[in-house]
Amino acid sequence: MGINKIIFLNILLFLIVGCKKEVNAQDISKLDTTKTEKYTTSKNNDDYLKKLHEKSFVVSCGGGCAMTYKAIGIQKKESKFIVKFTVEMYINEVLSDTYDETYLFEYDRFGKIDKILQDGKKQNILETLPTGAQKSFVEFSENLNGSLVSNDQNVLDNNKFIIANNPKKIILPFSFQQYFKDDFSEIKYPTYEPTVYLIDFLKKKNYDAESYKSFVIRSDVKFLYLIISIQRGDSEYFVLVTIKNSNIIDYKEIGAIGESEPITFKVLPNYNIERYNNNETNDVAFEKLKISETGEILTFK
Repeated sequence: MGINKIIFLNILLFLIVGCKKEVNAQDISKLDTTKTEKYTTSKNNDDYLKKLHEKSFVVSCGGGCAMTYKAIGIQKKESKFIVKFTVEMYINEVLSDTYDETYLFEYDRFGKIDKILQDGKKQNILETLPTGAQKSFVEFSENLNGSLVSNDQNVLDNNKFIIANNPKKIILPFSFQQYFKDDFSEIKYPTYEPTVYLIDFLKKKNYDAESYKSFVIRSDVKFLYLIISIQRGDSEYFVLVTIKNSNIIDYKEIGAIGESEPITFKVLPNYNIERYNNNETNDVAFEKLKISETGEILTFK
């Protein structure tokens, strides 16, 4: 690494920061630029890579400094792309240094970029880089994902189950008790209208009601997990629905309030669910649920 790069990185240390969630760095570092994982594109892989070269982007680092990112290797793993770039750093339009950087691009179920992580770093650069640099990376991510012709049935019509283009996921853990304390905040706990398709499914399961709303707790290319709030008279029921490949895999009522003995719930970050007989602080769960790798909702001790 040259002296100019060391000075530059010291000045721009805030660009290299850690992220809220741990990722497996091995997924990034294992990229072999001599061969890429095969996947369907509108052209062959060589043409696709050439297209990305043509759309290489520049990030300004101030003081006459600019960095040009050119993709030299691409791998696709489910909802993620691993991209290796050659980075050319220019000082006052003179090439100062050249080096490689590898990034993980991760998308949600609806094909929208969720986070971008540099190899060996722990922070989502979409939360830390200056606005201009974020925009450059996002535009590249849209080109990267948008150029694919997906054969994965998990990439579905956004509106089959909920009416939303880019739904926000509830931050886990999702506790009914905290939801209650937060006065059912729509900002912290956004909800979306279920489609007729999903409502019809619920009605067939004896959940006919005056109103329905959906919380999104998982949304990626593998699964869509929804908690449906079902308002019937003075009672409100909460039904967990798991979806894969545009099909409902399983459902289960996990909470009910408005009755003499309310049942509340907590969804943990690993998607396990705890059910409680009331809404008190020191409750002990009377039932614990987990979601299997195939989407089934199972009881465990």
